[in-house]
Amino acid sequence: MLKGYGDKMDINTIREKIPALKNCIHLNCAAVSPPFSDTITEIKNFLKNRGEKANFDFFEWVEELEECRKKVAELVNASKEEIAFMLNTSQGINTVANMIDWKRGDNLITSDLEFPSNSVPWYNLRKKGVEVKKVKNVRGEIRTEDIEKAFDERTRLVALSYVQFCNGFRSDLEEISKLCREYNAFLFSDVIQGLGAVRLDVKKTGIDFFSSAAYKWLMGSLGVGIFYIKKDLIEEFDPPYVGWFSLKNEEDFDKPGVDKIELIDSARKFETGGTSFALIMGLKKSLEILLDIGIDNIEKRVLKLSKYVIDNAENVQTPYDEKKRAGIVNIKHSDSEKIVEKLKEKKILVSARMGGIRVSTHFWNTEEDIDTLLKNIQ
Repeated sequence: MLKGYGDKMDINTIREKIPALKNCIHLNCAAVSPPFSDTITEIKNFLKNRGEKANFDFFEWVEELEECRKKVAELVNASKEEIAFMLNTSQGINTVANMIDWKRGDNLITSDLEFPSNSVPWYNLRKKGVEVKKVKNVRGEIRTEDIEKAFDERTRLVALSYVQFCNGFRSDLEEISKLCREYNAFLFSDVIQGLGAVRLDVKKTGIDFFSSAAYKWLMGSLGVGIFYIKKDLIEEFDPPYVGWFSLKNEEDFDKPGVDKIELIDSARKFETGGTSFALIMGLKKSLEILLDIGIDNIEKRVLKLSKYVIDNAENVQTPYDEKKRAGIVNIKHSDSEKIVEKLKEKKILVSARMGGIRVSTHFWNTEEDIDTLLKNIQ
């Protein structure tokens, strides 16, 4: 175990390493998570070295970037060649939307529960004559059988969130991936509400692409996006935009007028250069901590806590089956926005979503946190 964090699930010791928890009851990682103190220190140290010592060693920074890439790959059971860094989730989604060679009359399948980041880029394709098929939820669930019914011979892609932001429904990506193979379609997933809370194995699920960001369940900072593309597809797709860091030999950056474009044969070709190194180093530290604790240990506790919310709350709009949920539980309430603001005044942080109170419990939350919340919304 990392120094200062106690045993793997010594929750009290881990909570001491999250400064925000001294000031609030944080049940809002589905919005923005509080970072570890060590994550904050990593970011500060980078800025301090650059600002006070004028420390500039670009390729040393790139080495740190590659270490972070390895940790992301380890988290999702990918190879580091399949991981690229971007600014946010939307950039990865737009990358997929714009690199597929759409033909007029093609279609894609999505759902009616998607966050705008995972709907706007797809609906924008209607300008190219692409039909967007929207599968409607049934009591808060996107059923695999309804997705299957939406397929036809012109379906090119399915775009679904791994975990829905509003009510916490978790899609069965493995089964949906099998359908995509049958119809020779791609599977894209916005995984931001699952990554860091529950296990995501890209090999097991068979997804082709995913996009995420670092500031929710990964406990990193805003300004860092994570993009995954299956290794077999890297050569098939060209990035919709390129830069010097997309080149096979990135050291050509100091040569004027480079006119020979040979892209690297990894996901890095989707990066353009000049990334947020301070934030990447913070993410690397967060991943180091989460991986050391173990994603299976984290998932087990996240599911236990979300079950505790469901068992003790009324009018829950989230599936009970743990295979269909993660860390988000939505409690239906007629005046959710007003209640959320009152809770905020008491330093209890949750969100108002889908006509309810969205409670998002990470592994370091406690049953006492949940009890205090439920007592204050009665």
